[in-house]
Amino acid sequence: MRTEVRIWMMNFRIPGGPLTILGPSGCGSDVAVFDEVADTTTITLDETDERVHRLLSVLEERGITAWWESRYDCFTDDELEAARLILMAAHSILDGIFAGPRVGTRYDMSEACKLCGAGARQTSAMVVDGESLHLLEAKRTIHTCYNDILVDEKLAGALAESGATGISFRGVFAAFEKRGHFQLPWRQLCATHTLPRMSPRSTGIQPYKSCSCGRSSFLTPSKFPTRLVYRAADVADSRDVNVTWEWFGEVKFNGDVYDSVLPYPMFLVTPKIWRIFQGAGVTGFDWIPIQVVDE
Repeated sequence: MRTEVRIWMMNFRIPGGPLTILGPSGCGSDVAVFDEVADTTTITLDETDERVHRLLSVLEERGITAWWESRYDCFTDDELEAARLILMAAHSILDGIFAGPRVGTRYDMSEACKLCGAGARQTSAMVVDGESLHLLEAKRTIHTCYNDILVDEKLAGALAESGATGISFRGVFAAFEKRGHFQLPWRQLCATHTLPRMSPRSTGIQPYKSCSCGRSSFLTPSKFPTRLVYRAADVADSRDVNVTWEWFGEVKFNGDVYDSVLPYPMFLVTPKIWRIFQGAGVTGFDWIPIQVVDE
């Protein structure tokens, strides 16, 4: 495992442009990527690279504030193959297709938290916004704004034929304001098994708005690598596809589920599932092995 540091800068907010920062810090084209459309620069460095400290020092000395820092753990294929379970995390939830309760997906709230909605149980097919179907083009899988995972029919078939445990599927429909719902050649990947609470030794996770249920709504701040830890006994009965007991993301719940923003669980899968997604050329997800401890 190695940890990468990514610094994202807004070029137009840097007097003299980004080269006035990159030159003194020793960051060249080997680590810096310019986006002319967004007018941004992203620098990616190994955490141990001496240029990390140099770059941060230059930014501080010059009073530059229009920059953001993220840290990510990176793993080799061998490390992923050896993992007990792997967190399947979308690069950015905000880039997902709009779906869920506000589009028409139905839920049973009888066992959900009355304050935050954690534990809501989906009872219908997944309904996505028909105006956002362009996001599905040329993709094998995509996540929704609630971290639901959608796969095309071919990939769903490969997952089903693999004999993977803890897996089920729902249909996917597109909702149009004046034309109703139309079924799509996609399937929603669902987990039948929820893991116990993760170990308090997990890091890179923090409460967003604490709820008395203790189950939501957690965030994974990008400034710290997400590292999930589980007790060995708690993953002994895990399946190939699982979801966390903890629910993540923003919450806006007023009792009316169809006018709410609900939290969501995260997916934890085995290397078997990771291999299938890799074989399908899927991108857009970070794959992070969990750590297993004896206590």
